[in-house]
Amino acid sequence: MPIVLESRSTDLRANFGGFQGRALQDGDLISLGKWRRSPAFGRRGDLRRSRQTVATERVFSWSAPALWAQTARTNSTLRFIRGVDWDRFSDVTIQRFTDEPFTVSSDSDRMGVRLDGPELKRSDKTDLISEAVAPGTIQVPPSGKPILLLGDCQTIGGYPKIAHVITVDLDVAAQLRAGDAMRFREVSLPDAHRLLLEREREFELFRVGINLHFP
Repeated sequence: MPIVLESRSTDLRANFGGFQGRALQDGDLISLGKWRRSPAFGRRGDLRRSRQTVATERVFSWSAPALWAQTARTNSTLRFIRGVDWDRFSDVTIQRFTDEPFTVSSDSDRMGVRLDGPELKRSDKTDLISEAVAPGTIQVPPSGKPILLLGDCQTIGGYPKIAHVITVDLDVAAQLRAGDAMRFREVSLPDAHRLLLEREREFELFRVGINLHFP
């Protein structure tokens, strides 16, 4: 797969990256990158022993932290901070948003997750000027059904932004499937920063571990 903007990911709307700029389909053949042969694998008679070494010492005894390595979950809870339009919603609506479950709609894609559940009504009906949005922004259209923006989202939006899912939970949000149940839970901005720093430290330790286990 070609590298576009330093990534092999696919942007379906822009038709680049990944496998011919589109989603994978049945029958697609994906080529693998070149395998870096280690010295142990290069000597005759050592192949079987080396495979056993990899299995016992490099795989079974070491893995990524489960909390961020296994992002596909049932009944997920996504943590959020308040959005700029939080005060445009009544206390009753806010309570619905934070207390009641939502279900992922089948009308969802990499641009955003549409959620079915309690209707979120605005108390302020004034028109809004389109403003910047980002992955994690939760917009509320006139239907009252919130939309959680994901990685392929647009750059601006005119719907009120009730909240923003914190960065460390975006990988969980990206794995939501139609029919999944989920909830929202508020955290403070300092907590969101702390969780992000902890995640970055975990990633760095994981990178060091990879280098130590697979030199």
